[in-house]
Amino acid sequence: MIELITRQYVFDNYRKLTAQIINMQQSMFDADDLFETADDKQRYIEMHDAIDLVPADIIKHNSVITFDHDNINTFTAAIAEKLTKICTRLQISDLIVMAEVKQRFVGNPGNKFEPFQQAVSKFHHITRDLAYKEAFRLSLTDMPALIDIMFWIGRCDAGAPAFIFFCDTNEKMAFTLCQYGGIHVTAYEPDMITHDLLESTGMYFVEGRCEEEFSDSSKITGRVAGI
Repeated sequence: MIELITRQYVFDNYRKLTAQIINMQQSMFDADDLFETADDKQRYIEMHDAIDLVPADIIKHNSVITFDHDNINTFTAAIAEKLTKICTRLQISDLIVMAEVKQRFVGNPGNKFEPFQQAVSKFHHITRDLAYKEAFRLSLTDMPALIDIMFWIGRCDAGAPAFIFFCDTNEKMAFTLCQYGGIHVTAYEPDMITHDLLESTGMYFVEGRCEEEFSDSSKITGRVAGI
């Protein structure tokens, strides 16, 4: 079951993920940025809803992982299966999904690209609100559905949040999917994401930057900045 929860609930109950979000918001926030209207500035301030919180002192171990897969039509099912195996071996059964800022998950619902529209339709079926900007709690069995939705949103919608975190409820680790399909992992405990663990699921560490693997062009088909 996918449950809708508030961002405040996450801030109150998940100190490690909250600390990571606080640190990101504080590093990105620029109150002196140029805004066309006072309303634009107010919306920008409201997006940074953790800016005044005090982060817990946490240790992070960052890495990027992937696997060999160039068929985008089957990518989300394949990566969900592999991440499910990793979570199972790490005894992870429930997760939180939340963006780094309080911003609509769907920034450009008018994008007509078919895979994106399918993801938006699934998102609306869960939230009943295309302007939804809070958070989700879900079981591991529901993770593939949200991975599919969030991958296509992150890949095709430049108006969506830049980072959408999947974090287990015991806060062992969190991960995001980038527009190229790379899995950016933050382990909150040492020696969690190991070569042996990845090899057992057909995955490996990425050395360097993520690159487009699903086409011969660096341009992402279906991605729009605004409509």
